[in-house]
Amino acid sequence: MEGKVCTLKFEGTNVQECLKSASVSLCISEEKIKFLVLEEKKGLFKKHAIISTDVVEVLNNEYVLKDEYILKDDISTETLEVEIQNELDGSIEIKQGKIVIKNPCVGGKPAILFTNKNATLTVNDEKVSLSATVYEESIIDVSFREDEAKRYITLRTSSDKMEAYINIKYEPTTTYKLKDCKPKNSALIELEVKEEKMPPKFTELEINKELLNNNIKYGILKMNVMKCAKTYEMRELLIASGKKNIEAINDRLEIKYNIDDHQKNKEYDDEQVIDYKAIGSVQGVEEGRVLAINYMGKNGIDGIDITGKNIVTKIARRVILGIGEGCKIENGNTVVATTKGRPSSRGSTFFVYKTHKITGDVDLKTGNIQFVGDIIISGNVNEGMKVEAGNSILVKNNVAEAEITASGDIVIKGNVIHSGVSAGKEDVVILEYLSNLKSMKIDLSKLIESITQLKEMNLIKRGTSDGELVKILLETKFKKLRKTSIDIAKKILQKQDAEDELLFIIKNKILNVGSSNIKDYIELNDAIILIDNKILVLDMDLTLPVNVMLDYCQDSVIKSSGNVILTGKGEYVSQIVATDSIIFLKDKSLARGGVLKAGKEIKCKIVGGLGGVSTKLIVEKHGQIWADIAYQNTSFIIGDREYVIDVLSKNVHAYIDEAREFIVDKLQL
Repeated sequence: MEGKVCTLKFEGTNVQECLKSASVSLCISEEKIKFLVLEEKKGLFKKHAIISTDVVEVLNNEYVLKDEYILKDDISTETLEVEIQNELDGSIEIKQGKIVIKNPCVGGKPAILFTNKNATLTVNDEKVSLSATVYEESIIDVSFREDEAKRYITLRTSSDKMEAYINIKYEPTTTYKLKDCKPKNSALIELEVKEEKMPPKFTELEINKELLNNNIKYGILKMNVMKCAKTYEMRELLIASGKKNIEAINDRLEIKYNIDDHQKNKEYDDEQVIDYKAIGSVQGVEEGRVLAINYMGKNGIDGIDITGKNIVTKIARRVILGIGEGCKIENGNTVVATTKGRPSSRGSTFFVYKTHKITGDVDLKTGNIQFVGDIIISGNVNEGMKVEAGNSILVKNNVAEAEITASGDIVIKGNVIHSGVSAGKEDVVILEYLSNLKSMKIDLSKLIESITQLKEMNLIKRGTSDGELVKILLETKFKKLRKTSIDIAKKILQKQDAEDELLFIIKNKILNVGSSNIKDYIELNDAIILIDNKILVLDMDLTLPVNVMLDYCQDSVIKSSGNVILTGKGEYVSQIVATDSIIFLKDKSLARGGVLKAGKEIKCKIVGGLGGVSTKLIVEKHGQIWADIAYQNTSFIIGDREYVIDVLSKNVHAYIDEAREFIVDKLQL
């Protein structure tokens, strides 16, 4: 048995009359009818009433009360209640894109339509922000977005610009439609995809243009470009690859004879024991012995990055073999000894030195000694004598009031008293000249800077010429500049180069009243340019540094293009100059009086004495000075900064720190 729930209305002048009408129409006794009074008016002249009752239509125009309706076996009471309620409520149905609204029955709820963030809902020409109550007569309009097609190309370039990677992504044009829903009282507008249409793929021309826009010009992989033009998605595909450079291989010089660590130019290490007595010692070789082989390298090949920029490779460093006494070159790359002797080298130039041995002293009987090779003296070098070697000198005893000069190392196992010792020969002279040139350049630069600042601050008296200003500063703040200039002028004249341009500037613009000839102080820049050129040439003339090693020196001048190493008691009132380092090896050795000057470092044990004798320790601006004990009146000088010890101290270390501050660490004794 099937039926449909509905609500019937009955009218009359009063409720009782409405019940009678319902009883007759439904063929049901008045007592069984459950009703709801919808309207009841009781006026003086007019009365009116309306009631409603829920019934079930079982057949056409045949009704039974809801309570008397016989349920089907497969329909629960709860389901019937819901169906009955739905029949009362208004409903919304969406079918094939159309919205169909059904109004509610009496007592039912109207339909509610909820909007969607991806759609725009208007009801009766009013935009709905969340939801709206709708009826059959409502004018409902729904519009929704349409996603436009998009396509993307992104490029990633490696940090060295040798590779580029491409990413391609497409998004289709997407159209939507309303999603169907069955009739219900409240409904949410939902969208579903109606159609998707992919955009056209990037063409090879477009991809190449994008690469060009990103400055990718070289090494583009054509096959990968074609691959990108045929697919809808690409991730991290290598699209361009540069040409890597091939590094140069330098010439490699292999020395074939035995040579000690010192000759190999290893740096000193305080933590290891070094046999300084072995300085200059090399085993002899026989005629025909191979001394060195130069293994030829290869020049590199330049690369190109993906932007088309050349990656320049350094040219292979070439070794130019040179030979001196006792050597020859075979096959263009092999150095062979032509005589028996002691092999030696300076840079890539090789020698085989014969050794001149003197079994006793060098005195009036032997005369002055001059030899192109090595000199070994088993005795002393006495007063007034000169010894000069083309390579190394070994003196097994003392040197007194004599001159010792060598192009190579000098080892003196005894004392040096009131004598001159110079190792490195020409290099020592060149280094002194270089030092003066660099000092002059620094002072000239500071002089120019000072005048510039005075002019900018308007501190110059009106009417003062640049020449007068230079003269005043030379006489007050830059006194050392004139002395340095005189030393340089003397050196130029020794070379018999009277036409030298720097000499002309020194004579006519710096010395005496020459500064009055200066019209514009910027003219001094000409001198700085000339000095730079001279420094460049002199640096190229320098050979490998050599060393002096001795036990003790007094009232002497010791110079070396490398290191000066004192192995015994130390020094007294002497001048010691070393391009690299001055090192005192023996504990409690003395540096008492005099001037010690080194390029890199000075390592002393005891400096100065109780009498307050003046002792100066000097290094270049990046150097360092150490002393185990330092007495009063000892000067520590780094560059142009000086610190004088005023109280007996120990563990002294002087240096310039990263903040360019002059630091002297010490402990008071």
